[in-house]
Amino acid sequence: MEAQEILTMAVDALNRHIYPDKAEVEHADEAIYLKVMDRRFVCIIESNLTLAKMSDRIQYAYNQKDSSCNCLFITENVTPKMLDVAKGLDISVLDCAGNFNIRYREADNHTLLWLSNKGEKPIVNKVGKAYPIFGEKGLKIIFYLLLDKRNVNQPYREIVEATGVAIGTVKNIIDGMIYHDFVRVEGRKRFLVNIDRLLALWSANYDLTLKPKLLLAKFAFRNQNGLNEWEQMVLPKDMVWGGEPAASLTDGFITPGYFTIYTDVPAAMLMKTGMVLPDQFGNIAVYKKFWKDEIPSNTTPALLTYADLINTANGRCIEAAQKLKENELKYLF
Repeated sequence: MEAQEILTMAVDALNRHIYPDKAEVEHADEAIYLKVMDRRFVCIIESNLTLAKMSDRIQYAYNQKDSSCNCLFITENVTPKMLDVAKGLDISVLDCAGNFNIRYREADNHTLLWLSNKGEKPIVNKVGKAYPIFGEKGLKIIFYLLLDKRNVNQPYREIVEATGVAIGTVKNIIDGMIYHDFVRVEGRKRFLVNIDRLLALWSANYDLTLKPKLLLAKFAFRNQNGLNEWEQMVLPKDMVWGGEPAASLTDGFITPGYFTIYTDVPAAMLMKTGMVLPDQFGNIAVYKKFWKDEIPSNTTPALLTYADLINTANGRCIEAAQKLKENELKYLF
């Protein structure tokens, strides 16, 4: 559903529940405002609203828009649980069915307006398919599409060959991406859209869903010299560096403290380097590769390196991930 359609339906639904004053949409300075009972709200429209999106965008909205206005997130459907959470966080939300929590606060934190309603049945959008796209197979397909934006136009059989996912699942994932506004179709062409959001969601879901299942073994360096001279370690064929060492080899920005390796061969092959030994608490983690290399390299694709870094709680890693995004991943934007 397009943003304008979401806005129109949501405002109509709101006006069915408030009386006698009616909410009105205003456009100014490239922003959309909703005036409710003489109070202005900055509208942030999301077809599929999540708490992560609210957290990411609310600060931006306050920084960029009229600081005297409160933010109002407008979406197709908001669950009762999401509405309760938003209410607890003092976040205003409105959906197309007429579920809402709208609260206006002054700068001194005094509440001037508070409207709420929940329990309305969600609207049903019959266009497209709400197929879950961030499961294990979907993550593999989206990874392939993000490696090269042109891949979204590959025939389904080519995507099957590249990802090892069944053709029916490939179609379902593409349909789901269309539904969730990550793929736009024009004629016979498909295009990736909302790539920044897609990258963020793919990275987060990869870390939660797929990556833990790929872990094969953990190792540690035999001594401090091995750790200091990690770059001298020649990985066995079909093993590549990921995460911190991959970022270090790419731009030298970060000195690795935790070592990630991806492999197509048994993890025990790493022992042949003579520099490591098995250690379940070690700082070397070996994961099974889930993609096919098109160009030989000793590091993971920048896309995967970014995900391995951005999902850490380490400030230097997150900073390195941002540099990768600005440089190595600029082809996506």
